[in-house]
Amino acid sequence: MQDLLTELLWRNDEITEAAHRLCLTLPNWQEAMEDYTDLAEQVRQAAGDELYDQYCTRLMRFTGYEVRAYYALGLGLRKELFQALEA
Repeated sequence: MQDLLTELLWRNDEITEAAHRLCLTLPNWQEAMEDYTDLAEQVRQAAGDELYDQYCTRLMRFTGYEVRAYYALGLGLRKELFQALEA
């Protein structure tokens, strides 16, 4: 059951695609993405591929928790359900 809820709520291609379409409509999103991409490449070149990959992996893991929390709050899920999904 936990895996099913996780798939429905967080690993859902339809939600990912809808979020991307929404981002495309936001003012300055494209510019922000390009700025990030340019700086990320500069950091990768300065740090090297291995360290950059480690950094990105850990950043994504960390921010994933925040995204889940905001997503759960946005859906109005109860704290107990959110914690059960994390178990």
